[in-house]
Amino acid sequence: MDSVVSSKIYKGFQTVIPSKIRDQIDIHIEDTLKWRVEKDMIIVEVEKQRPLSDLADFAISLDEKTDVVDLKRKSGRGEF
Repeated sequence: MDSVVSSKIYKGFQTVIPSKIRDQIDIHIEDTLKWRVEKDMIIVEVEKQRPLSDLADFAISLDEKTDVVDLKRKSGRGEF
């Protein structure tokens, strides 16, 4: 990254990811941020949410009880 951008910490320790960073890394709603501390630095990694269309490759028996919300969560966690 060429320049430093900053964001303010608000009530509840919430902050906004600056649009310059969101655009550069292609961050979207439902992506997950993984935080870790190394010495005196905070490292943030983005885990992309897999689209629901990824489930199209999986066959589901009509006799099997399914929960689309659970399937989406599992897909997002990479359990498929």
